[in-house]
Amino acid sequence: MRKHYSSDTECLEVRLVETIYRLSYTGTIRITVSADTSLLCRSTMLRLSLGVLVLVGLVACKTPPDAGNLVLVRNENTRSLFDRYSCGSGETSPPGRVDTTQRLQRLRQQMIQANLSAYIITSGDDHQSEYVASHDLRRGYLSGFTGSAGDAVVTLHSAALWTDSRYYLQAENQLDCNWVLMKSGYKEVPSIQEWLLSELLPGDLISADSRIISYTEWTNWDSYFTKAGLRLELLLVNLVDKIWGVEEGRPPYPSDPLFVLNTSYTGLSWQEKIAAVRQSMDNNNCNALVLTALDEIAWLMNLRGADVPFTPVFQSYLIVGLTWATLYLPPGKSTPDVEAHLNANGRNEADSVRIKNYTDIWDDLPNLKEDGDRVWLPSAFSYARGASYLIYKKVPEGKAVFAVSPVLLMKDSKSDIEGHGMQNAHVRDAVALCQFLSMLEDGVAAGEIWDELSAVSTLERLRTAQSLSLGPSFGTIAAFGPNAALPHYEPTFETNRIIDNTSVFMLDSGGQYLDGTTDVTRTIHLGTPTDTEREIYTSLLMGCIDIASTVFPEGQTLSSLEILIRAPLYRLGLNYGHGSTHGIGFCLGVHEAFNTTYHENFFGSQEPGYYQDNEFGIRLENIVTVVKANVTLGSDSNYLTFKPVTLVPYDNNLINPHIMNKKEVRTYLTDVYIKHVF
Repeated sequence: MRKHYSSDTECLEVRLVETIYRLSYTGTIRITVSADTSLLCRSTMLRLSLGVLVLVGLVACKTPPDAGNLVLVRNENTRSLFDRYSCGSGETSPPGRVDTTQRLQRLRQQMIQANLSAYIITSGDDHQSEYVASHDLRRGYLSGFTGSAGDAVVTLHSAALWTDSRYYLQAENQLDCNWVLMKSGYKEVPSIQEWLLSELLPGDLISADSRIISYTEWTNWDSYFTKAGLRLELLLVNLVDKIWGVEEGRPPYPSDPLFVLNTSYTGLSWQEKIAAVRQSMDNNNCNALVLTALDEIAWLMNLRGADVPFTPVFQSYLIVGLTWATLYLPPGKSTPDVEAHLNANGRNEADSVRIKNYTDIWDDLPNLKEDGDRVWLPSAFSYARGASYLIYKKVPEGKAVFAVSPVLLMKDSKSDIEGHGMQNAHVRDAVALCQFLSMLEDGVAAGEIWDELSAVSTLERLRTAQSLSLGPSFGTIAAFGPNAALPHYEPTFETNRIIDNTSVFMLDSGGQYLDGTTDVTRTIHLGTPTDTEREIYTSLLMGCIDIASTVFPEGQTLSSLEILIRAPLYRLGLNYGHGSTHGIGFCLGVHEAFNTTYHENFFGSQEPGYYQDNEFGIRLENIVTVVKANVTLGSDSNYLTFKPVTLVPYDNNLINPHIMNKKEVRTYLTDVYIKHVF
């Protein structure tokens, strides 16, 4: 059921405001409103003079309608402008909030010039990456919200931001009072499409950056909007880029060159990998494969870089033909070592990769018509979002074929050498983390002053001191007390808390190494925890034990086993909103797409948690790998189990062994955990 506004009068008022806003930048208009409307305005003249709006002849008009009423559904999960935390009269804004008023005004000017009624700003980059370079943090700049997940939508009279349960509290604190907060995951919260349908009228234009938006997402939007009488407009310029430049403090892209990752770490040469890709292309009758995901390109080429925080990848595109390949790089990224590694100066044959300018891909994609009838574009799968809509549009019409990237599936299963390196990296990483936890425990007991920021810097220093270190694999989540209730909280100067013995301290961190990537979460209490904290912590530990020690036939999926990790928390009537498992890359992304079916040499996380708003949060996370199981009776060898890779002890202070069964205590804490850790 479509309901625009609470009344025809309110709808008239809103459309009048929008019309005035549009025309105030283009000229002069006279508007007459009848006496029976609630506006009580006989005439309003607006004139634009040197960019300044001058109001003439304004008579006692009613205050514009409550902007909160523009939300499709109004409840605690769709927070209107006047329901928002610290948005009431006389209330003080939380520390760290950014005033986005001027930014929104400037964006709306650009929208009006482009004849748009709405503009969508997502969190990604041109490669649909999870983590993006500071240069590409457009949504963060516009909204002030710095969480890694969230989409913003701006109309000529409203602004809204959608994010998931990991970031509800963070978004509530960071978004200023120009924004409506939409808590994704609740059935009563409208989607972006539904909200825009309630905000706009038939014929209105909507747009977004088609380089950033995946083909799947764009076409879904387009189908929905077309049925509603709205139009999704393809623009070749990002409107946020037009208001956010060097003068506004926008950082440049990093200039670090690429480096070669030797086969002593990777196990396979790029030539071996690309031969397997070409075989997959041939099996699917494709003449070319266009790769846009940075981790896939880095893995396939055995190259790494430093263009994206926490992930050793580099800006690039790669087109693979059956007998040729072209790597597209920004100027200054290649080196003689890289060119020799790729045989880039050789003839354009199967054993060489030509290097071209990063932007040349937009000229080369239309020419793929000369290379056959089928061009393979990666489809969305797991964490991977697939190729962008603009990539699709540039491929000759009728030639694009969407399927899961063969590189995604290949790198999902680690080679024996990669697997060995991953385990070695976790040994060194555990040394650094155990050193830190010991320093923190002793320091607090001795009366030293520790806080969240000093914890982050100290742990990073200890990790960096380990051999083969490339730095952290994501921004460290060091959260004490109420801050730990934010699942993905990162401390700032405004939010930094002292770490003492009065509450729990949650630490989620990881490292990048030449031989692997790590991700581990531990929660500790340096004083006397409450019975509730111990019961929750122990239930999370039981979930980790139950899933890690299970034996299952080959072919089981994430969804079929996840109940094992959540069940102990369910028995308390508690739950958590984030996922329990993600893949992890090899010297690549800490969150890696995988096919959700467990197989040998899969590496990924097991991470249950619980978060009590404004009080505390507890999470445990281990990296495990899948190995063959030793079964006692059956002759079938296709049974698998998990082997712990994370080697960091738990906090005995938070464990209540009386609520654990004997199998959990004996099988895991002694036979498995002590065997692998000590």
